Amino acid sequence: MSLETPESLTTPSPLPPQATEPTGQPSAGVSSSLTHPRKPLNDWRVLLAVFTLAGVVESQAFGHLNAFRPIFLLQLGVPPSLVPTWVGILAATGFVIGLPLLPFWGVWADRYSRKLIIVRSAYIEGVLFTVAAFSPNVWVLAFAQLLGGFVFGNTGVMLAMLADATPRRRLGLAVGIASAGFPIGSSIGPYVGGLVVQAYSVRVLLFGDAVLSALMGLALTLIVREEPHVKAAGAKVSALLRAAVRDITASPIVSRLFILYFIAMFGLTLVQPFVPILLQDLYRGPAPQLPSMIGTTLTLAGIAMAITTPLWGRLGDIIGRWRTLPICLGALAVGVLAMGLSATLLPLQASIIGIGLFQGGVGTTVVALLALLAPEERRASILNFSLLPSQLSWFIGPIIGAGLVRLSLRAPFGVGALALVGALALALWLARAARRVAVAGG
Repeated sequence: MSLETPESLTTPSPLPPQATEPTGQPSAGVSSSLTHPRKPLNDWRVLLAVFTLAGVVESQAFGHLNAFRPIFLLQLGVPPSLVPTWVGILAATGFVIGLPLLPFWGVWADRYSRKLIIVRSAYIEGVLFTVAAFSPNVWVLAFAQLLGGFVFGNTGVMLAMLADATPRRRLGLAVGIASAGFPIGSSIGPYVGGLVVQAYSVRVLLFGDAVLSALMGLALTLIVREEPHVKAAGAKVSALLRAAVRDITASPIVSRLFILYFIAMFGLTLVQPFVPILLQDLYRGPAPQLPSMIGTTLTLAGIAMAITTPLWGRLGDIIGRWRTLPICLGALAVGVLAMGLSATLLPLQASIIGIGLFQGGVGTTVVALLALLAPEERRASILNFSLLPSQLSWFIGPIIGAGLVRLSLRAPFGVGALALVGALALALWLARAARRVAVAGG
């Protein structure tokens, strides 16, 4: 089950060769890559390797912080009764800054420097995880997580620079491999982190992430060269945002898909920060093996998601995406409810891994439907913001979850299941509406 990472929900664009920004912002300068006649300054294979590695390092580091946050809070002296509340608050903290800045990174990259925007993320991650590793109390840890808002926005810029350097016939492959860095890191991170925490401590793990992030920033600084590109015109960011909102709201079915995606992701983000706590609550084995148990469970869920996500996309091609989407949403609703009702560890672990089998199908299918339903003249604008509902849910879901856990640790799971049932009902309704439109259109 994928825990929150700034750009862990990457979805390949269904309209190659244009790349889209997983965090919901416009991909900076992708279009220029298809027309330039010059020889790139960067070898595309070198960029592909270093950008993929950057994705692995980033997603692995944030995966560690999210998976072992409950254990770390106890070590910081937070009373056990308040740990779930603090987990929810800290999970949303980075988005306080991250959400308002999301639309700006691509614009700044085009106007000033793509390389600067890319390396910025790695160096800030180094500072963030250093502060987290040496946090003397929960307030300093909260400050560290607040810095996470300045990390967002690098993936789309990396894809844009990669597109500038990659031959067109290789672009789809390159973007696909680069995007795979995040699920790879999310998959292996919890397991490796669990071993480190079990052998040493959470602080050692986080400081190791800080060192790797700083080294990644240094590698990006030394290896990546700034590519000349067409500078963005003087359009104001506010005007671009208003235009994007108009494009989304112009089509009722497109706007309702955005609502559906937010409701579905809200149901998941409501519970995901509290999954490690529930695992810890039901664990009855030796205390030193708790971190590796959490890490192994989350890694298996991440592997399940990484394997099945492209398969759901293919199944949508075969049986139709309006059939695939309800299947995934229904399975997620059952899985979240099963987690909340689990009385022992094994059913909980099975539910977590089961959710991983279906979770990736939601984002893949929604983005594909948006690509098919959006009018051609507004398609790019709509797809550039396609994952904004996910980012917004990561801000709202954990905050509401933090309030619900004051009632019961399992309360977010019940509400999350209800939200997913609501998303399922909306998907079924939209599917019927789409079929009626298709029949009417002949």
